[in-house]
Amino acid sequence: MSRAQILNVLGSALLLLFISSCDTDTNKKASDEYYFEDKEYTLIEQDYIFVVVDNKEEWNDLVKQYVGPGYKGDQMGAFSRLRLNRQDPNLAGSECIIYIKDPAWEYEPEYIGHEIVHCLFGKWHPSQRGKG
Repeated sequence: MSRAQILNVLGSALLLLFISSCDTDTNKKASDEYYFEDKEYTLIEQDYIFVVVDNKEEWNDLVKQYVGPGYKGDQMGAFSRLRLNRQDPNLAGSECIIYIKDPAWEYEPEYIGHEIVHCLFGKWHPSQRGKG
């Protein structure tokens, strides 16, 4: 094998190694340790309502009421509920209600974006449910 052929093989191997090590897939984790799996739907036209919860006791009650008794409030940084306007064929006028903790009590702004993505795309991380 000539020197040029060896360099060509080594260059190709390095290029493949570089490409395979690049994080070009959709499994890049966000700061909350979740990654985007798939869209359940896309709902662009909707109203956003933010509920700022004052304290841990109220938070725990809301988590139990809306997320379910199997979840504990300290496992949730935020959560959302979607009220679909089924009267409109495009679901325009639907509401996404996002529950967050008052930052004076616990400051976790990274969860707001996570919940907005739920409003836009639905259950986008089904295999990661209950992770955090």
